[in-house]
Amino acid sequence: MKKKTRKMMLRLPRKIFFNYVYKGETVSIDNWTGQKVENTLSITASGSDGNSINLLFNTFGDQGRITSYSTTDFDFPSSGNFAYFTSNFFTFELVNIDEVNKKVEVKFSGELYEDEYDIESDSHEVEGSFIASYIETEPGIANLGTHAQIDGEAWYNTSSFEAGGFVSGTDITFNQLSDNEHLISISINHDTTEEGSFNFNADSSVNSVVLSRYDEIAHEFVSYESSGTLVITAKEVGHQLTLIKGEFSLTGIDTTDNSTTEVTGGNFSIVYVNY
Repeated sequence: MKKKTRKMMLRLPRKIFFNYVYKGETVSIDNWTGQKVENTLSITASGSDGNSINLLFNTFGDQGRITSYSTTDFDFPSSGNFAYFTSNFFTFELVNIDEVNKKVEVKFSGELYEDEYDIESDSHEVEGSFIASYIETEPGIANLGTHAQIDGEAWYNTSSFEAGGFVSGTDITFNQLSDNEHLISISINHDTTEEGSFNFNADSSVNSVVLSRYDEIAHEFVSYESSGTLVITAKEVGHQLTLIKGEFSLTGIDTTDNSTTEVTGGNFSIVYVNY
């Protein structure tokens, strides 16, 4: 897979614009807005008929959720890029980002699905390009997210989902996704996990980290046999929310071919609801 690079210029050569084609028809975009919160950008564009698109992505060139919808027609199907291994199913290019003048240039094309978790669901094609300005906004909680080096390549999460933890005393897993094939799953127990260092292996069910990859043919995640170290550096339990921070490294073995993947320099800062 081609390594992504963060592209930055002091000055973009063209004025702001937004070109958008929905199902082969050009949409007359008359309004668009942009917002940047730390390393995440959100660009929203709308046509005079309500046909709209929102693109989430980070400053490192990883695409997040991309959705099409209507602000005026309730029968208009809301659709999004496929939730897993998104870069394999949708083309997104961060052409330039000008953080001095607060402008960003992007090109995109691909299928959006009415059920983002079902590759067989109804879909339609979109494409477009834009140079948009954005405003910067302070986050409610700073520096949330997960980052690691996977075989030496920088990896940043763009979305996440939780599993478990719905009953007091049970384990909870924070599944961290980027736009590539890799999934990083961090498992703790809200009641018993405290600050400290934990060694884990393939038999560990808590205080552990598992690396997986999305098989785009079978459309399922393949979990690696993962062993390594998880360090919980902070845990702040509030009345409704808990903030947990940590570091990790691991070696993952893909049992389908016995290949190994090294994850180094992992760190995370996650907020979750106390159950």
